[in-house]
Amino acid sequence: MSFPSDFIEHQISSVDEAWKLLREKLPQFIDIYDMWYKWYDTIVSNNQIKQVVADVLVISYARMALRNGSLSDNPRHYHSEKHTDDLIFRLVAVSQFPLSEKIPEYGWSLLSIFMSCHDLRQSEGGSNFDIIGNNEKASFKETLRIITTVDTNKCIYHEHKELLKLMIHGSTFGEGKDNLGNIYQGNLVEYLVGLINYFEAVDLEIAFLACDIDTANVAANLKDYANSSIDVYREIQNLADGSLSAYHFFGEQQEKYFFTYQQFNSSLGKQAFLQLKTNNEANLKFICNGMKKLDESISNEEVVDYYKKLVQSKL
Repeated sequence: MSFPSDFIEHQISSVDEAWKLLREKLPQFIDIYDMWYKWYDTIVSNNQIKQVVADVLVISYARMALRNGSLSDNPRHYHSEKHTDDLIFRLVAVSQFPLSEKIPEYGWSLLSIFMSCHDLRQSEGGSNFDIIGNNEKASFKETLRIITTVDTNKCIYHEHKELLKLMIHGSTFGEGKDNLGNIYQGNLVEYLVGLINYFEAVDLEIAFLACDIDTANVAANLKDYANSSIDVYREIQNLADGSLSAYHFFGEQQEKYFFTYQQFNSSLGKQAFLQLKTNNEANLKFICNGMKKLDESISNEEVVDYYKKLVQSKL
């Protein structure tokens, strides 16, 4: 599949159009942007690169809000610009840990692009004959088109685009297999790394870190983690036309996500998030066990309400 541009791309085709939309419709973005850029400006020295990455972030943020977020006719509960906000805050947070000194400047640039671009597309249907998700393939293609638009001096090298491809494709998450029966669990990035041998260790750390940050909601405080899980449920439920069982989602599926599928693979991700996730383990085990004891016949909303009560009992 080619994953061509859509109406949103044509509507927001330049950084000027993106800024116009954001200033008029989503002025709170300015605080997010200023926080990020103040950090980014101190960590990256090349002014041309800084401008390119800033422009990519602004365009992708505007498109995310318009296509999937608070400016959309059909806003998503989880994959919106609010998810981008969370990831930007996490990115800045991990840079404060000692192991962050091993990440080169281009790594922070690519990570900033990843945070705002890897979920650009969320509605790609059609058959998929390999292991990489169509949403991730389409998001990377759109990311390349944004870079082509703003990077007139070719500051982002081909090898860096290839690393960005690994990062975005690798953010495919869940339990899946390709048409040859190859199975993966969690982030696909670890599986993909096993198929290639041309990235250096530091590049693999950057790719692993990108996907670690993406699923680091497991390291949030219990209330925030629970809210994120409810948002994911609401979004999937809407897409599934109400056929998703809350009983299975908040019990068995949440348990698999937290304890089996979600793992930190980067050294920096482990340093920043692993202990915080560990702190949540006992509470999550208690909550999942409580959910699995419910009567499967009760309504989805009753399940959600009970989930909230279990979470509240542990706060």
